[in-house]
Amino acid sequence: MGATTGPLTENLLDQLRKIDTPTIANALELMEIRPRTEGFMRPEIRSISTVTETHIGYAVTGVISARHKSPNALERRDYYEAIEAIPTPRMVVLHDLDYPATIGSYWGEIQGNIALGLGCVGAVTDGGVRDLKEAEEMGFPFWAKEVLVSHGYVHAVAYNVPVDVGGVYVQPSDLIAADLHGVIQIPLDAAERLPAAAKALAEQEAIVIAAAQAKGVSVDSLSEAWVASIKKGAQSSY
Repeated sequence: MGATTGPLTENLLDQLRKIDTPTIANALELMEIRPRTEGFMRPEIRSISTVTETHIGYAVTGVISARHKSPNALERRDYYEAIEAIPTPRMVVLHDLDYPATIGSYWGEIQGNIALGLGCVGAVTDGGVRDLKEAEEMGFPFWAKEVLVSHGYVHAVAYNVPVDVGGVYVQPSDLIAADLHGVIQIPLDAAERLPAAAKALAEQEAIVIAAAQAKGVSVDSLSEAWVASIKKGAQSSY
């Protein structure tokens, strides 16, 4: 196989898998490394599969189309080699040139099995997916704009090039996190700080949640809880 080791340790990747995407978003917001309105995909890119954990992978990117036949379609081997050029774990991120009027699905039972076998943990696309039952059974989740019946004339135009999917500019090997809420890109230089930031956020939020759930909750008790949360380091996020 090609590249197998990425810049992050397996231990860190395991820690990131335990953090849901809203918490990742909150932690990145407080790091102030990008605007709070950037880095996560639009809600049209939604979880099509049932997922119960956060899937983390380095982006294998590509561009596809399905509306017309193409004499310049890339070969299957090009795709396999593109996957192996990216470290594991891998997340395939495909931009559909037919967007927003997508007509043919690249993703289904066969492509899901191939990607899974080559170390991919899921697929993200602004196109469509199908064979949902089979994908569920093999444990290969889809995040997509829609579900489509046919694959049309689907073919690949390019692999491992920068793509814009769901409003996020994704480059090959970018770190992608996806769960039932959606998809977010994690800057690699922020990844190591995320577990500690998520833990601190949870502790700060627990103070307010406990006050909200307490018997006799009031405006005063909630205000006091926020003050206590701020003393533990909480910053204003809304």
